[in-house]
Amino acid sequence: MNPERMIADLEARARELAERSRELRDRIRGAQATQRSPDGVVTATVAPNGSLRHIEFSPRAGECSPARLGEVVLETVRRAQEQAARQVAAAVEPRFGGAAAPGFVTGPAPEPDDVPLPRSLRAPDDEPGPTPS
Repeated sequence: MNPERMIADLEARARELAERSRELRDRIRGAQATQRSPDGVVTATVAPNGSLRHIEFSPRAGECSPARLGEVVLETVRRAQEQAARQVAAAVEPRFGGAAAPGFVTGPAPEPDDVPLPRSLRAPDDEPGPTPS
């Protein structure tokens, strides 16, 4: 194959990859999800990365105890996050040869105690080592 043809082929492949990348980016950006609690008290919308974009409470939310309302919010947001993760996985899988999406996309979120705090946020007594006397 002559060098000019090789360069033309590489340029065509680069354009194709750039277009596929734009399409994937657009599909992931559109992967927000909205869920409503079964009792209709809470509606939550999350971004593709699972962050909360919008939350809405029905007038009946005032009838819930603060603890119950907190549980409903967390469960509704979690379901929306799972839905968004499925949408992201559906966008990613075909682009990567049908391979399963990485676990960080579809797996459960880590429990707060499983995620170490950055050193800058630790209290002095959280530091490893001997305890002061």
